[in-house]
Amino acid sequence: MMAVIFVFAAASDEGPVVPDASPRHIVIVLVDALRADHLGCYGYTRNTSPFIDTLAADSVLFERAYSQSSFTVESTLSLFSGMYPSSNPWGGGQYANTNPEVKDLAQLLAAGGYHTAYFSTNPTLDYTALHKSFDEHAFLAKTFDKKSQSLKLTEKALNFMKEHTGRSTFMYLHYVSPHTPYTPPDEYYLRFAPEVYPEPLDAIDDVRAHLDTLLAEGFGPGEARFEDLMLRYDAEIAQDDDAIKALFEGLKALGTLEDTLLVFVADHGEEFLEHGSVEHAWSLFSESIHVPLLFWMPKRLAPARIATPVALVDLLPSLLELAGLPPAQHAVDGAPLFQRENDAWVPKPKEKPIIAELLNPVRNVVRAVVEGEYLYIAAPKWLTLEERVSVSQHIADARSETLRGLRPSPHPWGPLQYEALFNRKKDPAEKENILEVLPELRDRMHDILNALRERCPDQVPDPVKIVRIPNVITHDIRMFLEEKGYLKPESTPEEQAVETEETLRSLGYF
Repeated sequence: MMAVIFVFAAASDEGPVVPDASPRHIVIVLVDALRADHLGCYGYTRNTSPFIDTLAADSVLFERAYSQSSFTVESTLSLFSGMYPSSNPWGGGQYANTNPEVKDLAQLLAAGGYHTAYFSTNPTLDYTALHKSFDEHAFLAKTFDKKSQSLKLTEKALNFMKEHTGRSTFMYLHYVSPHTPYTPPDEYYLRFAPEVYPEPLDAIDDVRAHLDTLLAEGFGPGEARFEDLMLRYDAEIAQDDDAIKALFEGLKALGTLEDTLLVFVADHGEEFLEHGSVEHAWSLFSESIHVPLLFWMPKRLAPARIATPVALVDLLPSLLELAGLPPAQHAVDGAPLFQRENDAWVPKPKEKPIIAELLNPVRNVVRAVVEGEYLYIAAPKWLTLEERVSVSQHIADARSETLRGLRPSPHPWGPLQYEALFNRKKDPAEKENILEVLPELRDRMHDILNALRERCPDQVPDPVKIVRIPNVITHDIRMFLEEKGYLKPESTPEEQAVETEETLRSLGYF
């Protein structure tokens, strides 16, 4: 998923007042499943992102930004909480959710005087309680539509700004076009090819669910069906590039760009067989977690390219500081990316290890550490190709059976099934596992993850998390939840919310 963040602010007539030196409006625009290396400003040769590239020339661009997961919900909740998935007892797994005990970025900005809004075309994130942190929200898609809703999202954002030009505002906009199923309009496809490929494969039903068969047939780089798949992905990036351009031009017409901070970021990347998988939420190699990150605020931030590795968890402390607001009261894993020097903001991120986590027992359970030029991967669960295909073909059953304990679920800190270490400077494709060559560095990575484990709380059980997501409770799951005492028979969503809190208190999570 790709994410873009725009920040804007204005003084309010009621409630808290945003500091005078702060940006007048804050807008987060997240475009789903966008990998950094498919943008021109990050070196891509195909012209997928002409507007974003223009924006980047006037921005602080972080060359090595990493998401905290390759799964949208885990990653986005980390962005809003400033916490790694394991640091948040609600933050990991298929049913990850907001932490009711912690104020997230939207709530902290609201407390600082911003009127907040959340508009999304991603149905997965809409199942969480994130939207409840905002003053206004709208879900613009119930499925991953084959027809992009990006322009509709842009229109919604601009209408919001028209209605609130006299207030300090914070918008979170979640664009989703580059996400599967990769179905761009022909006009975008034909930017990169003389004609539309006549027999495209469906990214989910054909490719993910039958990848073993396709690979045996020669599917891969250079093969027509594979090249078409990637071209469709690129064409959807171009489609969202136009939608973001329309957003920017609309905000300019409204006169809101003078005191605007724009942050452009992605929640995760996308896999195209670099390490044997497609789509996302299977691994934490760089194609899955290396994301674009730009800060655009020409009046206060001079353009620069920063090579220091940074993370999505750094956004919460950075945005609060740039907005002139107090830091979060809860412990965060991120750190501010800017320092105040001679009355100006200067990008000076701290050198630190960065951790990413995929805690999805239905798929894989993996952690990654980025430190300096090295990427370390450690997986307590690591499916084979055949196992990934089987899960993909029966994904709904796999989720239900895992939740009910009918499929084995690994301990999130259990023995490793896969472990690897790569030097990205010498081996940018991450093909040469040097784990045994550098035992001291391997032990260093173990120490980093052990330190995380020691300070992290236990995760709230999935049956408790899912009670807060009534939209995904099927009949068989409901029967299981009632049998185990997590739900009362025929309880309403309002009663479920009360039951959830009671269950959490009994388990010691409050």
